[in-house]
Amino acid sequence: MIDFTLNGRACRLPTPAPGTSVLEVLRTSLGQDGTKEGCASGDCGACTIALQGPGHNVSTANACLMPAHQLAGCDLITVEGLADASQAPTLSAVQQALVSTHASQCGFCTPGIAMSLAVLHARHQRQIDQGEVIDARQRDTMIDHALGGNLCRCTGYRPIREAAHRLLQGEFGPACLQDAGDSTAEAHDTAPDDERDTGRFYRPVTLQALLALRAERSDATLIAGGTDLMLEHTQRLRDFPALIDTTQVAALGKIEEGEHAGQAGWWIGAAVSYHQLMPLLREHYPDGAELLTRLGSEQIRHRGTLGGNIGNASPIGDMPPLLITLDAYIQLMSQDNERILKLEDYFLDYKRTQLMPDEIIHSVFLPRPLPNQRLAVHKLSKRRDDDISTLLGVFAWRRDASGRAQHWRVAFGGMAGVPARAPHLEALLTLQALESLTPARLTAQTRQQIEQAVQADFSPLSDVRGSREYRLLAASHLIPRVAQRILNERQTTTSLTPLESLDAYLAQS
Repeated sequence: MIDFTLNGRACRLPTPAPGTSVLEVLRTSLGQDGTKEGCASGDCGACTIALQGPGHNVSTANACLMPAHQLAGCDLITVEGLADASQAPTLSAVQQALVSTHASQCGFCTPGIAMSLAVLHARHQRQIDQGEVIDARQRDTMIDHALGGNLCRCTGYRPIREAAHRLLQGEFGPACLQDAGDSTAEAHDTAPDDERDTGRFYRPVTLQALLALRAERSDATLIAGGTDLMLEHTQRLRDFPALIDTTQVAALGKIEEGEHAGQAGWWIGAAVSYHQLMPLLREHYPDGAELLTRLGSEQIRHRGTLGGNIGNASPIGDMPPLLITLDAYIQLMSQDNERILKLEDYFLDYKRTQLMPDEIIHSVFLPRPLPNQRLAVHKLSKRRDDDISTLLGVFAWRRDASGRAQHWRVAFGGMAGVPARAPHLEALLTLQALESLTPARLTAQTRQQIEQAVQADFSPLSDVRGSREYRLLAASHLIPRVAQRILNERQTTTSLTPLESLDAYLAQS
């Protein structure tokens, strides 16, 4: 059985099959059909729910991608729980805001939008109560991020955004959710006996137990946030013979300062979510933090993990090119062995890695920034928010005393079967005068040299996101942008905003 609270009431759910999603049990076993299924892939946000675990603030999640077993010990809030049932038919502040601004037409996406705004409202109120001053521009950014994972096909976003602004300005009253980090549900650290007896879903709470399970059940699939793996069930209709949940192992959910290979840095546990990782990147690698704002949506970032993004070995995963460029290492562990590899050596071929059947990804070592190190990240995708990369290029360099760029490291995703370094491009950037690479000074001969270097490094495939020719050309066109950025920084005492280095759709000055 799975024990949790649903809209403030204690709930006990019979143990479902391993791949069963929260959305499935809500709409069937629990009769809560306000939460909708739109895409079953975490893109549309119609299934957005609010979730709060012990010691954590309330957050959004895609119910279609969350395994039902992970509800154990959580508070789950759906659209049915926003208004106070004892005061029916009174609407909650969020619902009243959407009604007052005519922010719904067919209504299919509205429950998910309401949940995203309810969590945003609670977070905004907590920040205000803590004495933070939030201006209109900051509110606008908060709304952008909160609604980035919710699609609406008929209303249009102007009235939805108006509802959000008026809601945060306090026009409709206090937040209907609490964001105090104190779940009312009890934590259940171990899987119930009947789950262990079926041998289909495991929730170990110690590293030793996890490694033992991995050795015993190498046929079982590891799962953390499930934001990619659950697509096997929802899109490909695959049934999992067994799942091993890594989210309860404390050692995998930590970020700790440490050293490796003579470098200071941080050991980041494989089960650390993108949301947890954000403050570290924002402080030390702000361009990397901006990349995270374009990795999925708020719903995805609350649940997706660093280890999962690496472990699924997708050539278009957003984090590996960034980490490879920053010379990161990966720690693999089994019951009998432990080894640490350069992350760039971990990927072998499409969906093939060095991970052995009895191993897990334990952590990733991220070095501290080197003196005068700079970073530029360019993600190209069909839409800005909540979309998979067509290609992703990451550039790191160090400035010498004269401001000249040296010690280049460049990595790309979406350009081969694996994320990889670009050694020919690195050599060209090292030898070529930077001024000759800028858009104003770029000659046909230099452009050809750039294109030849990219072609020497990569042979991309064509797919629905872009052709081979497009990827080669787009990657080549990033070089003048990076060169112009470096020259701009030489000429000003203030650095460019991170978005100028990240967003390939913005024009460089």
